[in-house]
Amino acid sequence: MSIQLRNAIDKLRQCYIDKLLHAGVFKEGDAQLYQLTVSELESLCRKVNRLNEEMK
Repeated sequence: MSIQLRNAIDKLRQCYIDKLLHAGVFKEGDAQLYQLTVSELESLCRKVNRLNEEMK
């Protein structure tokens, strides 16, 4: 895997983590959060977004 692809995946992963932390789904330093795959993080972000939209 190229360095650029690895960096892009890491940035995407961190973006999802930041969104979940901001939403209050996880607490800072929660080890479980950092063990999730990018796909799992994306899925959780979608669920959080859906729930937020339903609450409006």
